[in-house]
Amino acid sequence: MVLAYSKPHTLSKLGFGLLISVGSAGTVFAGDHFWLDTRAEARITFTDNALLTLKDRQAEAVLNLAPGLNARWESKRITAGVDYAFDYYYFLTDKSDDIRHRGFATLDAEVIEGHLTVNGRASLREQFLDQRGSISSNSANRTENRRLIENYTGSAILKGGLRRYADWQISYRFGISRSPADNLDDETLPVNFSDTESHEIAANLGSGDRFNNFEWRLFANSTRIARSLDVNDYRNENARGELTYKFNRFIQVVGNAGYTRNAFQSDVLKEDGFSWELGARWTPGRKLDMALRYGKEGLRETWYANLQYFFSPRFDLTGTYQDALSANTIVSNNSLQDFGFDEDLGISNAAGLPIDETDPVFTFSDVDFRRQNATATFTLRQKRTQMYLSGNMEWRTFDDGSGTAKSWGVTYGFDRNINRRSSLKGRINYRRSRFEGETRIDNYIEGSLDWTATISRYFKSSIGFTHSERQSSEPGADLEENALTFYLRGIF
Repeated sequence: MVLAYSKPHTLSKLGFGLLISVGSAGTVFAGDHFWLDTRAEARITFTDNALLTLKDRQAEAVLNLAPGLNARWESKRITAGVDYAFDYYYFLTDKSDDIRHRGFATLDAEVIEGHLTVNGRASLREQFLDQRGSISSNSANRTENRRLIENYTGSAILKGGLRRYADWQISYRFGISRSPADNLDDETLPVNFSDTESHEIAANLGSGDRFNNFEWRLFANSTRIARSLDVNDYRNENARGELTYKFNRFIQVVGNAGYTRNAFQSDVLKEDGFSWELGARWTPGRKLDMALRYGKEGLRETWYANLQYFFSPRFDLTGTYQDALSANTIVSNNSLQDFGFDEDLGISNAAGLPIDETDPVFTFSDVDFRRQNATATFTLRQKRTQMYLSGNMEWRTFDDGSGTAKSWGVTYGFDRNINRRSSLKGRINYRRSRFEGETRIDNYIEGSLDWTATISRYFKSSIGFTHSERQSSEPGADLEENALTFYLRGIF
C-alpha cells in the first residue's frame, strides 16, 4: 500500500526562472501566477507474468514508489507546465529493482502580440520498441523491449498582413528524439533506430479579408531529418499555389497545383515533379463540418478527409483520413504537439483521451514510409459520466521495399463520477496488426477497470485491474498478463 501527504501551494508574482528551477528565486511580474504541487505515490501490484513470457510465467508482487512534482505558470502571454515523476520499482520475489522516468512539459508564449508565438513540448516515456516483442498495458513488469524515449519539439510562428490585401505566415518546428536504441553494441536491444534531429519550415502567403468568395494562397514547405546511424536521411519539399471559391456560406471548392520532390528510394514513393489536389468543404449548419480532398503526387493517389458532427452539445463525432509521406520523428512531433497533461489521465491527446503505454502501435524504425491513417471518435458527455468509442486504421508502406504494415483497432472507455469523492473508470481495447514483409498477424486485447476514492483534500487512493493478451499467428508469440494494483497518492 502507499503512503502520501500533500497540499497544493499557489504562489503569485513569480517569474519563469522559478518554473525551470523549482525553489529558486524568480523575477516578480504583476498578474503572474505560479503553482507548485509536490506529490508522493505508492503502488503495490500483483502480476501473474512479471517477465512477460509465454512459458514459465513468474508471479510477482511489485512495489512502486514515485515522488513527483507538477509546476505551472500562467501570465498574460505565457503558459507553461512541467510534470515529472521518478519511478522506483522493487520486485519482492527476487529482490531486484528498476528505475524509470516519466515527464512531460509544455510552453506556449505570445512573444509579440498578434505576430510571433512560440511553443514547446517535451516527453519522457518508457515505451515498447518492437511491437513483435513483449508488451503489456501494465507497467509493473520487466522486459528488454521497454526503454526510455525522449522527444522534444519546439516551434515558432511569425505572421503579419499587407493591409487587407494579403496575410503571410512563416513557421519553423524543430524536433529531437533520443533513445538507447542507436547503440549497435547493445545486444539486448530488440531493434535499432537512430537519434534524430528534424527541421520543418513552412511559408504561406494568402489573400486578406478584403477577399470574400474568392481566395488565393501560395505556400511552400521543407522537412529534413538527420539520423545518427548510417541510414537514409529524410527529405521532403514542395511548393504550390491554391485557389478557393465559396459558392455560398455552405459550400466551397478548392484546388492547388505545384512541384514536389523528396529523397525517398522506392519508385512508388519517390516524388519529383508535378502534383495537384482538388477538394470541397460543406458546412450546412452549426452541427456539421465536412471536407474532402483528392490529388496525386508522383505515382501516388492521395486522399484527405475531415468530419465533425455535433449530434447535441454533449454528443459528437470526429473523424479524419490523411495520406502523407512520413517518418517516426514526424509522427512523434505531430502527436506531441497535440498532447496535454491531465492530473488523473497523465499524458492525454487533444480530445482529452488517455494515451496508453502500448503507443506507438508500430515498431520504431529508421525507414521512411507512406502513412495512410483514418480515425473516428464518438464522445458522449453527461453530468457525471463521459464515454467514448474510438476506432482507427493505419497502413504504412515502407521505403525499403519490405511491404506494408497494417493495423486497426477499436477502443471503448468510460469515466463515471459515482459521487463527489469516488469515480469508476473502465477501458477495453482490441487491436489487430499485420507486420510488413511477414505473414504474422497479432490480435491484442487490453482491458482495465479502476475505482478511485478521494480520502481527503490531500490524499487519493484507488484499486485497479488490468488484463493484457496477445494472440499471434506466430508460434511462441502468444502473451497474457493479469495485474491487480493498489494505489495511494498524496500532495504536499
